[in-house]
Amino acid sequence: MPLETGQVLNNRYRIVKLLGQGGFGAVYRAWDANLNRPCAVKENLDTSPEAQRQFTREATVLANLSHPNLPRVTDHFILPGQGQYLVMDFVEGDDLASIVRQRGTVPVQQAMIWVSQVADALEYLHSRDPVVVHRDIKPANIRVTPEGRAMLVDFGLVKVYNPQLKTTMGARAVTPGYAPPEQYGQGSTDARSDIYALGATLFAILTAQEPMESVQRMSGSQMGLANQFNPSVSPAMSEVIERSLRLEPSQRYQSAGEFKAALNSASAPVLVKPVNQAYAVPAMRAPAMEPSVHHPVSRPRSQPRSEPIKKAGVGLYIGIGALVLVCILGSIGVFGLIVASGNKTTQATSDAQMQATLAERVKTTSTARAEATQQSLLTRLEANSRLVFGPQSGTLEHDDGSSIIVKNADVNLRDFIVEARFYNPYAAADGLWDYGFVVRHETKNVQFRFVIQSKKTWVLLNNTGEPDGETIAQGEIPALKVGAQDSNLVKLVFQGNRGWFFLNDVLVTEMDLSARMNSGAVYIATGVFQDDKLPGKSTRYTDFSIWSLP
Repeated sequence: MPLETGQVLNNRYRIVKLLGQGGFGAVYRAWDANLNRPCAVKENLDTSPEAQRQFTREATVLANLSHPNLPRVTDHFILPGQGQYLVMDFVEGDDLASIVRQRGTVPVQQAMIWVSQVADALEYLHSRDPVVVHRDIKPANIRVTPEGRAMLVDFGLVKVYNPQLKTTMGARAVTPGYAPPEQYGQGSTDARSDIYALGATLFAILTAQEPMESVQRMSGSQMGLANQFNPSVSPAMSEVIERSLRLEPSQRYQSAGEFKAALNSASAPVLVKPVNQAYAVPAMRAPAMEPSVHHPVSRPRSQPRSEPIKKAGVGLYIGIGALVLVCILGSIGVFGLIVASGNKTTQATSDAQMQATLAERVKTTSTARAEATQQSLLTRLEANSRLVFGPQSGTLEHDDGSSIIVKNADVNLRDFIVEARFYNPYAAADGLWDYGFVVRHETKNVQFRFVIQSKKTWVLLNNTGEPDGETIAQGEIPALKVGAQDSNLVKLVFQGNRGWFFLNDVLVTEMDLSARMNSGAVYIATGVFQDDKLPGKSTRYTDFSIWSLP
């Protein structure tokens, strides 16, 4: 039976939520009451005497590990008749399986960085005395921290390697596609088993395809190369992955360091031969002539110069130039007297028009700069966000209109981005409806409620104990689609005391959130205002997602 939320283990670890479950146990997020911080608790349900002896022996080894790409094992204990428990640091971030589901294939260079970091962790594990074999490497067991570091987690199947022993029955679990042939049945696993699993993981994140199961390949089925699924993977990289996935351990890379070196060699940039300079000379252009510089005309070398003639010519040119200058200045003076009176009558009008034009330009420029600054801020926030929930789809079933209808995302945040596409339950002409989010929720009726109404309005309420709440901000949204089953994409960005509301990817307004600065739960909601829904109907939603902000 899974442990229940709120249950306390060993008078110290309060279970927060189930993270994953298999036939041999489960992993939970928990809260360490002694250290006042989150942790991960791995449960092994095999309570046989041999399993307990092996657990104690291996947990002691794990507790002495220290590597930047491995979580620390901080505690271990056995509850008689219930299970064995390993307590580790909780690693924040998304696992590679989730990243591939959400975004598709991982870019080659990024995949190299993450897999190389895991290879470093394996090289460390395999160099221990005794050797530690992880035995369950897969995308779901590699988490990427908010700082971008890959962490190899879930030590539930680790095994202190003993070449004299076969794999114990209690550690025989396999993940199809990532487990090598020797991990099935009574085969003997070693460090090369981890090389196989890491190669399969690299194949999966580069192709978004599950690797073919090793026992299926042993029966003759052929597995495609990575570059056949993803052209951006080089043939050299595909060959490295193929070798790591050889069915016979002796044909694989024999160490994590060797595997990493092969990856680095395959992903090294190709040096381009320099272009022959004879073919790279830019086209020549005649230099621009500066009007103030005198460029004498060249003469044949056989023609003698005549300095007296040159001096006389220069004097003549100076005299003519002075006469022309006097004429031009006189003309300008006469023209100025003629137009002076006309300028007096039009100057005021011109000045007024110029000032109005400048004022409009300043206003337009200021608005554009403000919008650009705001957009830049939002872009930076989204770039630093981390998906912590969803995307989820579902329905909010209407009742008789007596209460708000919500679904909890099971996150606790102050700064976040929340988004969902809502489908109108019926046309606005047929009745009132509303939908939105309840955020920064502390307890009953202590929260923010952001509501979009069918009458093309929005409102932000601060509830401090009463269900009606205090209106913080409100406005109109003429672009809201209100037809039956029309959909609207609603996004809120909450960062400290500032918030933004987007409708269908268009910014509607900025909001002041200083009235409620606490962290809290996030809910998707409908029927926030009593009777604003018809019984028997439902509000459908898709892509309900939440990203945390730093």
